[in-house]
Amino acid sequence: MQHQDEVWQELGFNGERIGGVLPSEFDNVNVKLFSGAVVMLYRFRNGEVEFLFQHRAKILNMDADKWDISAGGHTNLDEEMLDAAVREAEEEIGVKIDANNLEIAAMYRRWEGKREAFVALYFYDWGSGNDDFCFDDGEVEEVKWVRYSELGDFWPNLKSILVEDVIFRHYLDEWNARVLKRNENL
Repeated sequence: MQHQDEVWQELGFNGERIGGVLPSEFDNVNVKLFSGAVVMLYRFRNGEVEFLFQHRAKILNMDADKWDISAGGHTNLDEEMLDAAVREAEEEIGVKIDANNLEIAAMYRRWEGKREAFVALYFYDWGSGNDDFCFDDGEVEEVKWVRYSELGDFWPNLKSILVEDVIFRHYLDEWNARVLKRNENL
């Protein structure tokens, strides 16, 4: 959700910070590349890896009524991507996550509509955390834990950018393998 005081980070061709743009002006200016941070919560339950997805509110302008990553969004001007991931998790699903426990999976570029985004993809082990998620900004309607074995059936329900994002899917596959390996002796 956009907040009054936000200014989104604009990047140059090589990923260097070159300035910021107000969210209200984003579609009217010639921003080519922006940065964002994504955090996927996961947990290991009953011998399987589960990933948390959020269901976007039906009232939104973009990707309404679609499923999305656990939390994520634009990086604010001069904000570190790690800090953006922590902020977005609190804003969107009401959880405080420890930045020291975020695990970076990838930093990559992807097309989002007519613009390119430089995205940091983090994973966060929810472990035995409680499921008291809070959605009071109107962006999220609900969250759902999806077992890795059910991702194939769930995939078409995601917003189109994620459905087409083969890098994102690759890292979900890779993360599943990592977590299973970590837990094979438990």
